[in-house]
Amino acid sequence: MSYSAVTQKFLIASYCFAIVTAIAAPISTFIASIASIAMLVTWIFSGHLWQGLKNSASHPVGKMILVFFLWLVIGSFYADTVLQDKLITLYSWRPLFFSFLLLGMFYKIKWKNRLIYMYLVAMVIVVLISFVLWILDIHVRAGLASGIVMTNHTTQSMAFFVGVLCCLFLWGQVNNLQKKSILAVIIILFVVNIFFVSASRSGYVALPVAVVFFLVNAYGFKKLPHILGGVMVVAILIALSSNTLQERTKLALEEKTNAQIDEQYSSIGVREIFRENALELILQKPILGYGTSSFKSTYSEHVAKKYQDWRGVASSDPHNQYLFVWLENGVIGLFLFLAYIFVAIKSGVQQKSYGLIAASLLTGYVVTSLFNSHFKTFPEGHLLAFFVGCLLSNLPIKKGCSECL
Repeated sequence: MSYSAVTQKFLIASYCFAIVTAIAAPISTFIASIASIAMLVTWIFSGHLWQGLKNSASHPVGKMILVFFLWLVIGSFYADTVLQDKLITLYSWRPLFFSFLLLGMFYKIKWKNRLIYMYLVAMVIVVLISFVLWILDIHVRAGLASGIVMTNHTTQSMAFFVGVLCCLFLWGQVNNLQKKSILAVIIILFVVNIFFVSASRSGYVALPVAVVFFLVNAYGFKKLPHILGGVMVVAILIALSSNTLQERTKLALEEKTNAQIDEQYSSIGVREIFRENALELILQKPILGYGTSSFKSTYSEHVAKKYQDWRGVASSDPHNQYLFVWLENGVIGLFLFLAYIFVAIKSGVQQKSYGLIAASLLTGYVVTSLFNSHFKTFPEGHLLAFFVGCLLSNLPIKKGCSECL
């Protein structure tokens, strides 16, 4: 077997492992970790590593990732923490590293299609299993409600949210009524699971925002009133019929209102405490922040002096991606992070086609990251990173170049 044939097999293997990682990210961190490492190794042995890195570095989104990472490294030098903590924090941003890598390697259209179709097939199987377990009230994840088969209820909600975007994309690609009907059924399955089974407020917020963004960019701003009207009608119907949605919303409002007086820890209450105290610290060092890896030590020391109950518990994450970046890396780091998001969304909108999925996905994450750290958490972070990297990858296609297709 020739050298070129061997490297081609490694190249194909790297694409396959990338798809496996994207599918496994919300389901199994172990499988996703192994697959991502395998993707990296096979990509190196494919002989395309150097060219791929150059392609990534020349991509507008790749450039922003490099600049942001450079600032993270600079921030680690002035952080008053040990080397191990600095390395752990830098490593926690690895989803962005994978996005950067994929920008230079996943430009082939046939593999983008395979990612979308294989992801949808996997998610359809999972959503059907979820409904069966939910109906039979069977718990397969310790401490989680029936019907939750992924890492947690938030991850499951976000995974199906990605599935909805993939279906909307394919809807515009097919003219066959039967295929459109199948896609419509799949969308309904995902939406019902998000609002009736998964019980994650992240999905409640991300889905309508991203869907409106996708449809407006796909069909034009002239359709905005119709799109908003349709989404609002569906949202109202769901809100009136979903007890899960009503209960989760009511609980969130109560926890937010009582954050300062509750005697016990609450999901929304602790986020209010995080926000209040993180902002107090940020105002003391708004420009440069406290340095990469500094959040846990800085925040924990601050609240330990201020509270004597659950509000004073140490934390390494404010459950707000922007506050985390701002506190550690200052307004400069926050600006670079937001610039990366802006450039990625703009790139996706300009590309249309596959890029629109990535841009819409990012738009949903932008909103949920106000009360989560979805860019860094393993399941949501890798899910986002692999879809954004794969779908925004767009090398110039030369006429007659079969390798680019």
